[in-house]
Amino acid sequence: ESIYKIMMKYIKLFFISIILVLFSCEDYLDKSPDMGIVEDEVFDSYTAIRGYLDNCIKALPDYTLWDGGKQERVHAAAFSDEAAANYSYGKVKGVLHKGDWLDKEEAVEVGWTQTDVGTPKGRPIANAYYCIRITNRILEKVPDLPNLSDEEKRMLLGQAYFFRAYYHFEIIKRWGGMGYIDRVYHTTDDMDIPRISYQAATDRLIEDLNRAITMLPDEWPIFETGRPTILAAMAVKAMAELYAASPLMKNDINTLDNTGYDIERAKMAAKYADEVLKYIDGKMPSKKMFEGKYSDIFYYKGTNISPEALWYINSGGANRKTDIICQFQNIRFSGNTGNYGWAITTPSQNLVDMFEVKGLNDDNYYPYNDPRANFSWDAPYDNRDPRFYNNILYPGASYGVDKTGAKLYLEPWEGGQDYNKDNNYERMVCSGYMCIKFWWPTANAFSGKWQDFKYSCSLIRTTQIYLDYAEAMNEAYGPKEDPEGYGMTAVDAINKVRNRVGMPDVLEEFTVDAKTFRNRIRNERAVELMFENHRWWDIRRWMIAEDLFKDIYPIKGIRVKDTTPKEKDVSKKILKFEPMDIIQETRVFEHKHYWYPIAKDHVDMLDNTPQNPGW
Repeated sequence: ESIYKIMMKYIKLFFISIILVLFSCEDYLDKSPDMGIVEDEVFDSYTAIRGYLDNCIKALPDYTLWDGGKQERVHAAAFSDEAAANYSYGKVKGVLHKGDWLDKEEAVEVGWTQTDVGTPKGRPIANAYYCIRITNRILEKVPDLPNLSDEEKRMLLGQAYFFRAYYHFEIIKRWGGMGYIDRVYHTTDDMDIPRISYQAATDRLIEDLNRAITMLPDEWPIFETGRPTILAAMAVKAMAELYAASPLMKNDINTLDNTGYDIERAKMAAKYADEVLKYIDGKMPSKKMFEGKYSDIFYYKGTNISPEALWYINSGGANRKTDIICQFQNIRFSGNTGNYGWAITTPSQNLVDMFEVKGLNDDNYYPYNDPRANFSWDAPYDNRDPRFYNNILYPGASYGVDKTGAKLYLEPWEGGQDYNKDNNYERMVCSGYMCIKFWWPTANAFSGKWQDFKYSCSLIRTTQIYLDYAEAMNEAYGPKEDPEGYGMTAVDAINKVRNRVGMPDVLEEFTVDAKTFRNRIRNERAVELMFENHRWWDIRRWMIAEDLFKDIYPIKGIRVKDTTPKEKDVSKKILKFEPMDIIQETRVFEHKHYWYPIAKDHVDMLDNTPQNPGW
């Protein structure tokens, strides 16, 4: 052999040893992570194995945490056009927004380093490989264990199949199609697993979800709430298939073209979503789309779980004291000092513009810039979709009270109490809005009612399934067709979501064909799922992010002028409003950014792992 080939062999062996550490450090092969016990003890009892498996729950990506995924106080909404973020010190602005993703292993979403792996602070890709290793260990060992009952094996294996599928989904929605890891790899094994297409990887994870569905229960005992159920597996299956049908995922591993949806996949996604909704109607009616007070979906009393959550993280009903005030409240509203109250992530004008406005001469609702809408920049927040008032605190609106019992008003204008006189971007309500979707009025240090309500992180909820169904049906059959006899068209599904909050049916003119209705479905999805960690994935899988971020300053806010500065009663002030560029919010998003770059050392050492297009 030539000297070159011999050197390359040694280099490859060196990198394979690194990847074994990255994917599945030997500590994770032979021990139960965080338990400090050897493998024989892990598989000695049902309780020990369940504890080992529970590391897959601990590692779930939690967008409600202030530092989930090492995002450093910035909420995931700031990845997309939903929000602005005034925290300039971390990797979100320093790396993600600049598009500088290649070989950035510590950079939040696009990173893969093992810092804090196995915890909510771990980076999602590293956490996913860590958890896949755990599931494969269980799937390898549990079937042959004599000390477990058939029921115990079924519960463990059902969860392991679910988590193996879910964490593969977490990988491929970032990196695109990757080899499906379905066994434990050892140092003597060939780790050069060929990349496969996104669709092929989805087929494999759906096989695992189908296995899980046959083994999982409908509900767990209350002290085990948060484990995957049949409905969770069905919901992930529907979501995964819709992603696979999307324009980005239709590509093979070497191309990055927008050729529209995969129609056959869209048909399957509609079928799977219909199965979820029918299962809810027939067996789990408590999980129907919630008809009560809208805010009760996002924070609630008496239970740790949202009434329509299908797959979620049970945080034990944690209060909002440490998380919400960092991300959404400024210091004045929080009543705290220091970093506890920064309004770091604030809704953008881009998002506000998606909330429809009541008609000038009728009871229909229209896009805000439609001449039929009762909209004026003199009063831009009148007559909006009811979800706007539930989700967004706008300039001049009140929320909660201060220590004297006086109403707190959002005052982001010059002379107002929320205007930073030193022009310090890090201390501004930079878009002019604050998010109140997950924040009740008494959750501040003035009222001290941090425990008035509970919350947990919903990963998939019932309303999303209606939106998934609508998108899939529209792409497969059009807005008004139901050839499979499911009993609901794409238009019907969207109207159910709208009617639940008191919105009228979508205008007939928007339902004439799939292309026209597609835009309304996407708008409805942005409004309903605001700040629930969907928009970033949606604008990438739809391949529209380039257009959304094409401006020099793509994220907009609101500029407010107080024309009555001597008026002390904020409710009586006359304010003027004007959209503005947030000049600190630059976003670089090129065609190559639809997929994250695969870790450079993976590509360098593995012949069967080509880099994603453009990287």
